[in-house]
Amino acid sequence: MAKTPPKMGRPPLNPSGPQGRVLQIRLSDAERIEYQKAAERCGQSLSAWIRERLARAAKREAKEA
Repeated sequence: MAKTPPKMGRPPLNPSGPQGRVLQIRLSDAERIEYQKAAERCGQSLSAWIRERLARAAKREAKEA
């Protein structure tokens, strides 16, 4: 009997655990579009762009405190 290929399913979980926690924020449609366009101009995903900008702001504010 011929062996059948494995069926598609959920990919294996990362053994080191979840990649991170989810933070939900509310944005207007205009804000989301503006942020998405800025992320695309930088060649980044929206979440990567937002994380980078928030990290910069946090460091700047820590220096000012």
